[in-house]
Amino acid sequence: MIFSNNRLGKFIRNGRQDLKLTQEQLAEKLNCNLSYLGNIERGKNIPSLKLFCRIIQILSLSADEFIHQNLHAEDSTYLQLVRLLPQCTPKELKILLENARTLMENREKKPTNSL
Repeated sequence: MIFSNNRLGKFIRNGRQDLKLTQEQLAEKLNCNLSYLGNIERGKNIPSLKLFCRIIQILSLSADEFIHQNLHAEDSTYLQLVRLLPQCTPKELKILLENARTLMENREKKPTNSL
């Protein structure tokens, strides 16, 4: 994995937009300067570790997803699902898991390659 300020900014921007937050709303939640947040999203600034941790917590992002980029890194639907999971109750997670298993068992065409 190659670290890039632009990739980090895009990761944060996508997470913010998935939650339908404006930059101003996120900056307020972070108690951070709006211009500074904008520069982070544009790849001009890098947040401190403390700020990065607050950002991913507020946006329900996964640091692992950023660090260990996988095949789904650009798939918005996949990322939205991953970000919603922490908001689910244990009962809802079990329902989602059973639904996913049922969908996979009943799909018409099985994928030829697996992760």
